[in-house]
Amino acid sequence: MKRPLIRLENVDVALDGNTILRGISWRLMPGEHWAVLGGNGSGKSTFLRLIRGELWPAPGSGGRRNYAFDGEEQTTAVGIKERIALVSPEVQARYLQQEWKLTGLQAVHSGFGGGDYVYRRLTSQEFKRARRVVKLLKIEPLLPRDVQTLSTGELRKLLIARALVNSPPVLVCDEICDGLDAASRTSLLADLEHVAQNGIQLLYTTHRSDELLPAITHRLVLKAGRVVEQRKLPVRERAAAAVKSASQADSAQSRDATRGSSGCKLVAGARQNRRRDSAPLVRIENANVFLERRKVLHSVNWTLRAGEHWAIVGANGAGKSTLLKLIAGDLHPALGGRVKRFGFTAKNTLWELRRKIGFVSPELQATYREAITGADVIASGFFSSVGLMRMPGLRLRKRVGQLVAQLGLGSLAAKSALRMSYGECRRVLLARALVHQPQLLVFDEPFDGLDVAARREMSAVLEKAVRQGTTLIVVTHHASDLPECITHVAELDAGRIVSQGPRSKALDDRWQQIA
Repeated sequence: MKRPLIRLENVDVALDGNTILRGISWRLMPGEHWAVLGGNGSGKSTFLRLIRGELWPAPGSGGRRNYAFDGEEQTTAVGIKERIALVSPEVQARYLQQEWKLTGLQAVHSGFGGGDYVYRRLTSQEFKRARRVVKLLKIEPLLPRDVQTLSTGELRKLLIARALVNSPPVLVCDEICDGLDAASRTSLLADLEHVAQNGIQLLYTTHRSDELLPAITHRLVLKAGRVVEQRKLPVRERAAAAVKSASQADSAQSRDATRGSSGCKLVAGARQNRRRDSAPLVRIENANVFLERRKVLHSVNWTLRAGEHWAIVGANGAGKSTLLKLIAGDLHPALGGRVKRFGFTAKNTLWELRRKIGFVSPELQATYREAITGADVIASGFFSSVGLMRMPGLRLRKRVGQLVAQLGLGSLAAKSALRMSYGECRRVLLARALVHQPQLLVFDEPFDGLDVAARREMSAVLEKAVRQGTTLIVVTHHASDLPECITHVAELDAGRIVSQGPRSKALDDRWQQIA
């Protein structure tokens, strides 16, 4: 009789005196692939950390956790992380926080030791295995680059390679498609399906039903830290996922075949609002941007006027995040380029600019690793700081309270940022961007990590901010996340704006193909 590789019996998990998981009983049998589902704050990430041995069952609860990867049971978590590889937004954030330079190749090779760096000389077999994984994922151009200069999607691909090089028996994928463009998502899901069919078992979380894999055999649903459902999926559900996966692959091939065709031309639509008579809020002229002596943006010319709301689109590595940082003042053009914002002159300070702009990005989220409460994270938006520069007064605290109530963040206001799930932290950062009622909101993948209900709520918040006069710029790889208020679209390819103009019906139809 086969033994379960992992077995949990009536396990509780407590953090900072608060019970996060309650009465969890579950087992992973050989050959099974599980989807772990639930809303933001349901306990999914804590469950995965428990599985990998990063957290212990709460003492005194009577719960048990057993592993049997070698046929013999063990109750300790010694050596378990080497058996259960992980790719998650939290792992990605850790690489963005490193203080030393790390190349893509070094990041991939670090998977053999399970740490963040390569601490020993690799064997010839390990080098060969790493090359095979790199070739499978088609990430050779990323290997010599500094990981902190990569786009969200590019770094995600490296971390997937890092997880696979050691051929782990179990691969944990926590919101693994966040930050990936449509073609990359389709390719990655196909690669994961291949991995599952070749003996590596998957534990897979996602908030998007179209990212579920045909290989998934079982489903576990968490709510408020409890298991509310666990079952084997019937064949018809797995067959439906396979049909959807094939359809996505066909769409990606169609997109590749039509890329650069006349279908991508932007034409005027009913929602445009040109207001050419108004002074531009932001004007970029002939801007080149270099990162690590590598030109990332090429001769960018772009203008944002009042009444316009822009989506910035393009594949991973196209330069979208770099363009947003240029707009927000975090980066500057090389000599010969110029950026004008809000009519400011050289006499205006960076802090005056920050008061005009609300900004959310994966890089910003990675910096919030201090034990401050959600309310203090939101309040830090008044000072454009990570953490509080000073304690906000009564008027500012009142504004924080209004946003907490408006966005339904009551349970997160007193919670430590270190204990928030990725999606919970993203919701708090959205409130941080709105707290000082900025003239311009700049959002890089604002809905990544959010469940369906949270995406709907946050989209309504953005629409309300726009109605009140705020201008919006957003980057997203999901057509369903594109706010209705968007009037204009700019597409980047290899650091160049290849098309820009008013949103149109033709463009929306194309979005259904590329996102």
